[in-house]
Amino acid sequence: MARGRDMAHLRLLTTEYTYAELSTSISPAIEKYLEEQRSPNTLVVNFFRANSITIGVLEDPEKSLNLDFCREHGIEVRRRQNPGGAVFGTQGSVMTCLYLDLGQDWVPFKSIREAFPYFIERMAAVISEQFGLKASYRPVNDIEVGGRKLVATSARLEAEILTLRSVINVFPVDRELIAGAIIARPEKFADKVHKDGGARFTCFQDELGRALQRSEMHELAVATMQKVFGQEVILERGALTTEEQRFSHDYQDLYCSDEWYFANSERIRFAGADPSASRAEAYHKAPAGLMGLALLGLQGKVHDVILLADFHPSPYSVMGRLEDALRGQPLKLEALMAQVETVYNAPGVEIPGTELSDFATLLDKGLKQL
Repeated sequence: MARGRDMAHLRLLTTEYTYAELSTSISPAIEKYLEEQRSPNTLVVNFFRANSITIGVLEDPEKSLNLDFCREHGIEVRRRQNPGGAVFGTQGSVMTCLYLDLGQDWVPFKSIREAFPYFIERMAAVISEQFGLKASYRPVNDIEVGGRKLVATSARLEAEILTLRSVINVFPVDRELIAGAIIARPEKFADKVHKDGGARFTCFQDELGRALQRSEMHELAVATMQKVFGQEVILERGALTTEEQRFSHDYQDLYCSDEWYFANSERIRFAGADPSASRAEAYHKAPAGLMGLALLGLQGKVHDVILLADFHPSPYSVMGRLEDALRGQPLKLEALMAQVETVYNAPGVEIPGTELSDFATLLDKGLKQL
């Protein structure tokens, strides 16, 4: 795959995986080979064959989901390698996944901060034009109709490969099911019209009063690509390569394991902590999304810390760098923020929808509990 290509060209795949399967097997395989320039830029239009939930790589499943409820109701749950929050993929709805090498000249954005408004505003415009709905972009990463979420987009940017994944709600969600499965912290909905997880969602069927055909969803995806990249964009139907298929099976095994699923949880991360350490847990809603903190203090210093995020830092490993910088520091806001500021402003770090003041608010809430 040659960089610098001057014409937008995408491989087009139409698939039928669950959201969990796509997020933890197919997506990582495509991203891996695109990073190695062995796969083309790709658009996947996927129709969910069953209900499932994934949480972001920077979340703790025991704080994001009611796992007993999910087991009782047969809801498949997985932790993906991409950041963002918990997303419920409803059977019959669709997700578009756009995999882009940002080294291509024709890609009109070069960061997540640029990609979200550019891409989502154009998808909202296509929805308005194609279906006559008053769809609008809600920063940082949603499309709403009447204050209700119609499309949720997440992003991953690693090694100059950007993945934009948009879950498009086609059919009604079982609001009791989603409200029971996903933990709705009050901080998350402080700035929302609707104050619980289920009530925040809408779908095309509810808004239009009719069922949609798959062809209409496919047309929406294609029209969005034309709006984003220009009418001359080439979409060429294709299939996964043999190598991509092989690696998707390898990733499926990895991301189905309990070791991976609970890797960011307190049960794993704090397993070897000093039992005499005091503990604090705090949350703060930034424009980007919900940020969380699990903090252990011992002898006036940070003994250990977990930073949780349902938003989209790039690289997502920057949250681990922030944790490393905070460990061993005095339990004083000024000392901790000096470390945060250094990492936050480092070259190549991007945490769209957050300010340093958001981290200060979160840390202050935690410190006040110790």
